[in-house]
Amino acid sequence: MSGPAGAPPFQDLQEAYRELLESLWYASEVFENDGDGGLEGAKLACHAVVRFIGVRHENPKLAAPFLMIRQSFADLERGLEPPLFSRNPNPRERERSSQRKHLQMLAAAAMEVLMGLGTGRKDAATQVARAVQEWPALRGQSITATTVRNWRDTIRSIEDPRNSQFRKLCEHLLGRPDPHSEIKAMLQHRPGVPAA
Repeated sequence: MSGPAGAPPFQDLQEAYRELLESLWYASEVFENDGDGGLEGAKLACHAVVRFIGVRHENPKLAAPFLMIRQSFADLERGLEPPLFSRNPNPRERERSSQRKHLQMLAAAAMEVLMGLGTGRKDAATQVARAVQEWPALRGQSITATTVRNWRDTIRSIEDPRNSQFRKLCEHLLGRPDPHSEIKAMLQHRPGVPAA
């Protein structure tokens, strides 16, 4: 059975449910006994739910809240204040959360793919900037074509930890039957959650 792009192999409901319960049991043990205030156990529980959604080939959007929670816990461990847990209702312009970094990678990939399809560098950056400016998670930051070009240039650097994921995403999008439609859908979707 073919599922969403990047989905793990399909599991029948009984097998997937058994795996979910085993993973949640393990997560609860870690939550109670790991000595980190429950962070690792909470991340494992979120991952278990995301995996269940994945192996059942359900709509990936269903996993978004759990991915956001898991990534927010990881940001806390790195000493960052994730937007999800922030008491400040106004987004900060120079926020360094994993969510924002992920969105920058998506925008950079959109620009890269448009260029790979023949759109000029300036036009690709302008088109992406116009769409990205509407993404809720990037409110509070002025997104220009130069901003998008800078994100792309940074992520294309082999030293950037997102480089491998960026390249895979670009290859995936360019390999789709209609890459232009894929980019249009991605930009209009207004993403806001890091991938698993």
